[in-house]
Amino acid sequence: MDIYNKAKELAEAISQSQELKKMRDAEAAMMCDPQAQRLVEDYQAIQMEAMKAGLQFDELPEEKQKKLEELDEKMSQNEHIVSYMEAQEALEQILRSVNLIISSALNESDDACGSDCSSGCTSCSSCN
Repeated sequence: MDIYNKAKELAEAISQSQELKKMRDAEAAMMCDPQAQRLVEDYQAIQMEAMKAGLQFDELPEEKQKKLEELDEKMSQNEHIVSYMEAQEALEQILRSVNLIISSALNESDDACGSDCSSGCTSCSSCN
C-alpha cells in the first residue's frame, strides 16, 4: 500500500465531491455579485489591518469594531455570501471528519471524536 497513492485517491474523491462543487458554485455566484464582493473585501481589509497590528477584535478601536459588526450583519443578509459560507462549512466538516478518521487510526482508537461515538466511529455522524 503506497501512502501517497492513497492520499491522491482521497484528494481526487474530495475534488469530485458534491460539497466542493457546491462551494465552488456558491463562490462563483458570490463573486458575480458586486455588493457581496464589496462587503467581503471591506470585511477582509479591516481583518487584515487588525492582523498586521496584532490586534484581536476586542482590541480594535470602537469604530472598527462597529464597522465589522455592521459588515457582518450585512453579509449575513446577502444570499450569495450565506450560501457560500454554508457550502464552505459543509466542505470543512468533511475535511474535519477525514482528519479525525486518520487521527483515530494513528491513535489506534475509535473513540477519538468523543461522546458522539458511543458504538465506535462506524456509526458516528461526525466520522461518517
